[in-house]
Amino acid sequence: LQFVTGTSGVPARGFGVLQGSDGNVRKFTIHGVTLETCVYPRSHTCFNRIDLPLYEDRNELEEKLKIAITMAATGFDIE
Repeated sequence: LQFVTGTSGVPARGFGVLQGSDGNVRKFTIHGVTLETCVYPRSHTCFNRIDLPLYEDRNELEEKLKIAITMAATGFDIE
């Protein structure tokens, strides 16, 4: 959740009132992208959006997502 929204918790009134960095309500969004667009999942915390590349299988998605989250948590960017 923190990887995508920049916050570690859901608002008390639920995802329906999740705000972006501008204070406006921004729904949590999963956006499928081609592998040509990006190889690893990419988050846009200002918009509460995650771009997920369209991997061949679930195992690859899990592996790449773990790497992306770990890199973000340590202060490194994958791009």
